[in-house]
Amino acid sequence: MIILGIVATLATFVFITALIFIFFEKTKKIGKQIAPISLVLALSLFFIMGALNRESHETKTEDVTAVTESTEEEPMYSEDEEDSDVRSVEDNQKEFNFSPEEFVQTFNEATRDIESDEDIESSGLNRINKDNIGDFELTEAKDGTIYTRELKTETDNSGGTFTLEAWYDENHKFYRLHLSTSGSDNMASQIGLVNTLTVFHALGIDIKHVNDLLKSEQNTLEVFDGDYLVTLAKIPQMSLIINIEPK
Repeated sequence: MIILGIVATLATFVFITALIFIFFEKTKKIGKQIAPISLVLALSLFFIMGALNRESHETKTEDVTAVTESTEEEPMYSEDEEDSDVRSVEDNQKEFNFSPEEFVQTFNEATRDIESDEDIESSGLNRINKDNIGDFELTEAKDGTIYTRELKTETDNSGGTFTLEAWYDENHKFYRLHLSTSGSDNMASQIGLVNTLTVFHALGIDIKHVNDLLKSEQNTLEVFDGDYLVTLAKIPQMSLIINIEPK
């Protein structure tokens, strides 16, 4: 855990340094190359550390509960019953009722609505090319071993970034949309906000949840909206992370 913290801190320092480089003509190119890589590394490590802390807390809670319960002999279970319990947990993993390709089509339709709204600054909003959807990549996350596919990555000249990924479990069930956005002077960034707005519009989720988190002193927010569980987290002055799952 200490090593992860040190590496995450170093990655954050490198990201901040890269942002500074962007403001200077001689180092702008290097800064734009380093910033996305260091940001992704820092965010990944922070999420892993958060997951480890949560699991540690849950384990301690379970141990205390076990001590306070009666000392009666635990019933014996057969291997068949244990296997049935494992299958039950796996079956409870919810997945979207649409494929990433179907979501991309809905997203592209939503871009037209955003672009036609004169009250919304839609510069930097591009449609997703289905042919450019990334391949499956094996990744370690707080949920364990997962597979990810990159649906969209956008950057702008001001240092803003936006990334949209589809997450799958070990059985290739599509269970999460993962959004992350950052900016040199705004953790949400214009390019991040307009793309996030389009994702929310495509799914019928209220964008006010993002505004609520940005205005709040809290760094996390979890809400149910329609058919979805939306989890938002922010690293102040750096980035905004959003996970969307079927409830």
